[in-house]
Amino acid sequence: MTTTHAAPALRHPGLPEFGLLFILGLVWGSSFLFIKIAVENGVPPLTLATLRIGIGAIVLLTVAKLRGQHFPALTASAGRPGGRALWGKLIFLGIIGNSLPFFLIGWGEQFTPSQLAAILMAIIPLLVLILAHFMTHDEKLTGPKIGGVLCGFAGVVVLVGVDALQGLGAQVIGQLAILGGCLSYTLYGVNARRLPQMGAEMTVGIILALGFVVMAPVWLIHDRPWELAPTTQGYVAIAWLGLLSTAFGNWLFFTLMRRSGASFASNNNFLVPIMGLGWGYFGYGEVPGLNAVMALGLILVGLALPRLKRR
Repeated sequence: MTTTHAAPALRHPGLPEFGLLFILGLVWGSSFLFIKIAVENGVPPLTLATLRIGIGAIVLLTVAKLRGQHFPALTASAGRPGGRALWGKLIFLGIIGNSLPFFLIGWGEQFTPSQLAAILMAIIPLLVLILAHFMTHDEKLTGPKIGGVLCGFAGVVVLVGVDALQGLGAQVIGQLAILGGCLSYTLYGVNARRLPQMGAEMTVGIILALGFVVMAPVWLIHDRPWELAPTTQGYVAIAWLGLLSTAFGNWLFFTLMRRSGASFASNNNFLVPIMGLGWGYFGYGEVPGLNAVMALGLILVGLALPRLKRR
């Protein structure tokens, strides 16, 4: 039987953690390309979001079962996590980590240019840094951390163009929706660390499954999926997003968060736009400009700054 353990102390990010962070950025950066392929080949956004969450849940719960991990008990017990409080937290995380931000960001981008949306999403590490300072005992604010986040944010602004900031204040409802999605992701990152020690695959699989359960009724009513006819490319994109971007990506994010904290794991929001440009180059021949090189430099500096606290 799988037993619980006290949460391990956070380790200061080293080369292995930075390697995992770059892999996470690479995987999640591919989402832009494959979402574009999916929607251009007969897969509506809501269908895509629901199916990728469902696939991710199935994959991770299957792996968890094969590894001997158990579902949390319905009632609390001494040797196994469970009880109404834990299930309430998992349902909460399923909503704020998947269903709610997927809806808010997707809906908000109907009224907001993608470049400005990227800038708004880049505030997530800053929000995580602030909330983690007040909600955790081992992720306190430091000067290098603040400097690193601000430097990474500047890199994203350089990447998408300062002109995108001129759109702030226009179509406020869409921007507020995206910011609501950012806050939702932030609350997920901070609260997920406070779960009892269960297998990562089981924990993330359950969170995804609960998010799917919440989204499924809206999906069935709105998209009527039995009437859809995606192409083969559409199905391939769904599989990629479900297996890699959702199952592997969410597992990797959760693992990084447990090892080095929510603040460090949230830095993937700086890398994702850069990696997205790389995927666009290889997938569609879109050539990055000089601003992409400058942005990458700023982001790398931003990731390195917090390491100064151990020097």
